[in-house]
Amino acid sequence: MELTEELILTDAQLKDELEKCEYCEEQPCRKGCDIDGKTLAGCPAEMSPPDFIMAARVNNPSDLRRAAALILASNPFGGVCGMVCPDRHCMAPCVHKGYDRSVNIPAIQATLIDKARRLGVAPRFSPPERNGKKVAVIGAGPAGLAAASVLAQRGYEVEVFDKSDRPGGMALCIPPYRLRPDMLQSDIDFVLSLGGIKLNLESGIEDPAALLERGFGAVLAAPGLWEPVKLGIPGEELAIGALDYLRDPKKFKLQGRVAVIGGGATAADCAVTAARSGADFVELFALENLGEMQLTAAEMGELIENKVDINGRVSVKEILSRDGRVSGLRLVKVGIPPQACFSLDCVEELAGCDQTRDGIDSVIVAIGSRSTYPRVANPAVFYAGDAVNGPTTVVEAVASGKNAADKIDAFLNRKAEPTPPGPVKSFTVISGYNPVPVPVQADFFGRPISSPFLLSAAPPTDGLEQVKKAYEHGWSGVIMKTAFDNLPIHIPASYMNMFDELTYGNCDNVSGHSLDRVCREVEELIRIYPDRMTGASTGGTVSGRDEEDRASWQGNTKKLETAGAMAIEYSLSCPQGGEGTEGDIVSQNAELSARIIDWVLEAGDPGVPKLFKLSPAVTDISTIVAAVKEVFLRYPKAKAGITLGNTFPSLAFKAGDKKSWEEGVVVGMSGVGIAAINYLTLAKVAGLDVSVSGNGGPMNYMQAAHFLALGVKTVQFCTLVEKFGLGIFNEMVSGLSHLMADRGIGSVSELIGKALPEPIRDFMELPAEKQISTVEEELCVHCGNCVRCPYLAISLNEKVLPETDAEKCVGCGMCTFLCFPGALSLRDRTAEEAAALKED
Repeated sequence: MELTEELILTDAQLKDELEKCEYCEEQPCRKGCDIDGKTLAGCPAEMSPPDFIMAARVNNPSDLRRAAALILASNPFGGVCGMVCPDRHCMAPCVHKGYDRSVNIPAIQATLIDKARRLGVAPRFSPPERNGKKVAVIGAGPAGLAAASVLAQRGYEVEVFDKSDRPGGMALCIPPYRLRPDMLQSDIDFVLSLGGIKLNLESGIEDPAALLERGFGAVLAAPGLWEPVKLGIPGEELAIGALDYLRDPKKFKLQGRVAVIGGGATAADCAVTAARSGADFVELFALENLGEMQLTAAEMGELIENKVDINGRVSVKEILSRDGRVSGLRLVKVGIPPQACFSLDCVEELAGCDQTRDGIDSVIVAIGSRSTYPRVANPAVFYAGDAVNGPTTVVEAVASGKNAADKIDAFLNRKAEPTPPGPVKSFTVISGYNPVPVPVQADFFGRPISSPFLLSAAPPTDGLEQVKKAYEHGWSGVIMKTAFDNLPIHIPASYMNMFDELTYGNCDNVSGHSLDRVCREVEELIRIYPDRMTGASTGGTVSGRDEEDRASWQGNTKKLETAGAMAIEYSLSCPQGGEGTEGDIVSQNAELSARIIDWVLEAGDPGVPKLFKLSPAVTDISTIVAAVKEVFLRYPKAKAGITLGNTFPSLAFKAGDKKSWEEGVVVGMSGVGIAAINYLTLAKVAGLDVSVSGNGGPMNYMQAAHFLALGVKTVQFCTLVEKFGLGIFNEMVSGLSHLMADRGIGSVSELIGKALPEPIRDFMELPAEKQISTVEEELCVHCGNCVRCPYLAISLNEKVLPETDAEKCVGCGMCTFLCFPGALSLRDRTAEEAAALKED
C-alpha cells in the first residue's frame, strides 16, 4: 500500500493562507509571546513567517527563491519542518488562533520550499573563504547537519560522521504519510550544496575525543536517541522496537492484529503506519488517558481516521506467546490520584483489574528511547540534539545544532562563549544569502538615494518622530505631510476609511502642524540623517486674488528652502478639492496649475527640486501635463517635476448624524484599488519628457516596479505602510532587487522606462484565438459557482462536476475567477472545439 501523501498546498490554498497572514508587528509566530500566563516560544529556529510569507505573495519565481532562502537561512531543514512541525511552535501564538484558526505556517513553508525546488529556483548561498580550521560532527541528523551548515558557511571545513547508511538521523523514522522522503532528501541536498561539508556514512565514532588527534579543532557529538527504553517484562524479546519498525516498516510485513505499547507521538506513528500498511486491526495501549497523550490535533486525527483503538490507563505486564510467536498480552488497569497531573511516578496499579488479551499477532514497543553515547570532559568536545535535550521536534534539534555551532566558533576563535536564548531556541542565521543581489540605488534630481522608495506626504510623515522612525527602518526619503502657515486648518477627528483590506480612503488632507514647525523639523532631520532625502509638502491660497495667492505660494516656498528642504512638493490635487478652485481640484484646471507653478519657479531656488502633485481625476492628463511642461521649459535651470497620480476622489458612506441615510464623505481612495487607474495615468504621460515621482496605488514591490517601468523616477507610499508598517521597506527592496536580478536588469536606472515607448497594447492587437475552460476534477469542491458563467457555457454533470459547452464558451475566463479552489483553468481549444464555437 502506498503510504505517501502530497502534503503540499494547492496554488489556491497557498494563496488563501498567504493572504490570511497579518504581517504582525510583534511577530509572535517567530518570537513567541505570553498568553493567559502561558509562555509560547514561537519558532525554535527563529524563522520569521511574516517575512517569508510576504516575500511569497506576488508569486514571481524570484519570490519563491527568496522566500525559500529566508526559510533555509534560519532552518536548513525548513522543508522537513514544514511537513512535520507540531502546531505548538509557530501556530500556537498566531494571532488568528483565538479569532478563527491559525495561519497554517508549516504547510506554507513546505509548499514554498517544494515549489522553489520543482521550478528550479531553489536558493544558492554564496560560499565563504575557508579559514583553514576543521570541525568534526558526529551524527547526520537535523542537529548535526544544522551545525555543519552554520560552521561551513563561516569558513570551516566540516566532516560529518554517521553510523547509518543514510543521512537524516531520527527524521528517517518519520512515516512517509507525514514526511515525504524526497523532501528530507532535498533538505539534505541543500546542506551539502553549501560546500565545505564532507559526509562519511557507515562511519560510527564511539570516542569523539579521538577525532581531535586527526586534526579537528573541535568535535560536535549529536548522536540522537537510538537505544530503546525497555519495559522489563516477560516476552519483551518478541516485540518489535518502534524505531526499527519506523525505519523500515516493509521489512516486518505486519498483518492481523497489532498492539502498540506507548502513548506518545512515536507510538501514534507506529499505530497509524501499521494500520495503513495492511494490519487488520491496531490497538494502542498507554498509561495515559486520551487527554494526557502529548499528541497534536493532526496526530490524534490520524489515529481516529485509521480506526486505531486506544486503551488508556493500562499497563502491559507480559507479552504472551504460543510456539515462539506473539499470541496476546497480560494487562492491568492503572490509575492516578485525584487531581494529580499524569507522571510515571504517580501511576498505581488497581487491584483486581488484571486481564488477558488473546488474539494479538504482533507487538510494537514505543515507550521511548535514550542515548548511551559516551560523554567526555574535554573542552573541545561539544554535544547537541536529543542526546542533550531529550526527545524534541526536528526544528528544536536544528536550534540546538545552531547553538552548538556558535559555541564551537567562539571556542576556536577564543571568544566568550555565547549565551543562546534557550537550549532549543536559536537566533543564529546561516550566512551566504544576499537579500539584495542587484543594487537598488536611485537618483533624485542628482541626489543619490539608497532606493527609489519614498514615503509620501501623508499621516506616516506627519512630524519629526514619525520620520525618525521611518528612517530607522531604512526608508530612503520622505515628503513630510502638507503644511501651511496662516491658513485655517480643519482635520476631522475620524478621517480614515477602508474600502477593503488593501484599499483605503484617506480624508485627511493636510497636517495640523504649522509650516514653521515643519521647517524646524526638516532642519533637525537633515542634521541627524544627512544621507536621506528629506522633503516637505506645502501649497498656498487659491482665492482668485493673484497677488495675494502668489505671495502665499512663494512665501511658503522660501520658508522650506531656508530650512534646507531637499525637495518641496506642492499639493495641487487634494481629492477633497479646495476653496476658490476653478473646478473641484486645482490640477484639473490646466491654466490655473500652470499659473501657480510659474509663481513657484519664478521665486524659488532652481537647485531645490520642486514636485507638483497632480490628479488622475481628469478627462485628459496629457493636457494638464503639457501645460505644466510649458512652464518648466521657461525655467530650464530649475529642477522640477510632477507627482502622479495621487489618490482618487471617491465617496464613502458612513454612519453620521443624518437620519434619512448614511452620510456621504468625499475621500481620497488609495491603495491597490487605484493602482490600475494610475498605471493608465502614468502610461499616458510617459512620452511627454517630464520627470515623475509615482504616487498612489502600489501595495507591493511588483506594483512599484510597474510604476518604475512606466518611467517614474521614484515611488511614494502611504497606504502600504499604514497597512503593513514601516518594516515593509526591506521586503520592498529585496523584492525589487531579486526581480531585477531574475530579469537581467542591473540597476534602477535601467529599470526606469522598461515598459516604454509603447506601454499600452492596442485592444485590436490582442489575439483573437479563444481558449476554453477545463476542470481538474480532484480540486473541484462542487460548489456550482461556475454555472454563473455569463455565456451559459457551463453545466454540472451527475457528479456535480463542471462541463463546458464548446459551442458557447468564448474563453473569457470568468469561471476561473469564480472558482476559489482553483479547479478551473483555460486551455487551448482542439480543432473540433474551435469549429464548434457559434457566434453568428
